[in-house]
Amino acid sequence: MKWLLMILLLLAAAAQADVVRKHKTTAAFMGANESTSTQYVAGDRSADESTVKWTRGFMKTMTRGKPTESKTIIRLDQQLIWTLDPKEKTYTEMTFAEFREMIEKGLSEMQQQGEEEDAEEADTTGEELYEWTVTDESDPNPKTVAGYPCRNAKLVAAGVNKQDANDQVVITLDTWNSEDVPGRGEIADFYRRYAEALGLDSWALTPGLMQAAALYRAQFDSLYAVFQKAPGESVQNLIEIKRHAIKGKSLKQIAAEAAQDEMMSKLPFGGKKKTKNEAPEYVWKVRFSSTGELTEAATNPVAAASFEIPEGYKKKEK
Repeated sequence: MKWLLMILLLLAAAAQADVVRKHKTTAAFMGANESTSTQYVAGDRSADESTVKWTRGFMKTMTRGKPTESKTIIRLDQQLIWTLDPKEKTYTEMTFAEFREMIEKGLSEMQQQGEEEDAEEADTTGEELYEWTVTDESDPNPKTVAGYPCRNAKLVAAGVNKQDANDQVVITLDTWNSEDVPGRGEIADFYRRYAEALGLDSWALTPGLMQAAALYRAQFDSLYAVFQKAPGESVQNLIEIKRHAIKGKSLKQIAAEAAQDEMMSKLPFGGKKKTKNEAPEYVWKVRFSSTGELTEAATNPVAAASFEIPEGYKKKEK
């Protein structure tokens, strides 16, 4: 629960009372995408306009690699979320209760499987089966990022499987934060109230981190303290989870095939002897990554119409 605000401030486009934020993000999870977003917040209302272009994976095929635009309006005062399709001039409506149920269902499903292309290598091993080492690699020297004076917080949690030393997981969180970004207090306040209204832990609000948090939650909790050394809003950040795992067939498959060969060789008609199995090859593979940067921050007044359904939009029923 502690790292709820830390992760939200690290990844989510910030929101404020009459505050404007623009972000650029790249992510690799169940494919890869690039996005730009502009978010407006005024008190208990937030509107996020985004353009996403999928560059790899199933979604690239679905969208034909073309950018897709969307807008999401969050109304804490009504406990409603509206998702708008500017191209079709339509919108859907979801209550906070429905959103919470959807997240919990998604979390449950994502704990059971990894990316479709890596189904045989899905990260289904709990973090308790690993020996963990957490290293603080923060740069002690402040630097200016995008015009803001920033301090760095970088932590690396490395896990080694207790049964197989070749099976390793490395979680990296690296962020440059600034206390001088206009309206950062309102950002934290909005997301704090949003999380409270949903009754969820913070990690559940971060797209793509559901699976990572479920599998390695204790490690994320242990990283929180170091982030106190770099207070403020994230101006530039990286989150990466990679695993050193078997390339191709899993150990389970290799063992099964070996047992089958042994059984076949003992049959009267003589099983065909196969070539000797080679030692399994382990490779590093990124399971999740996200990089983000703040491209613009302002405290300009936001028109009330930004938080309402535009005239002419039709509601799509569920």
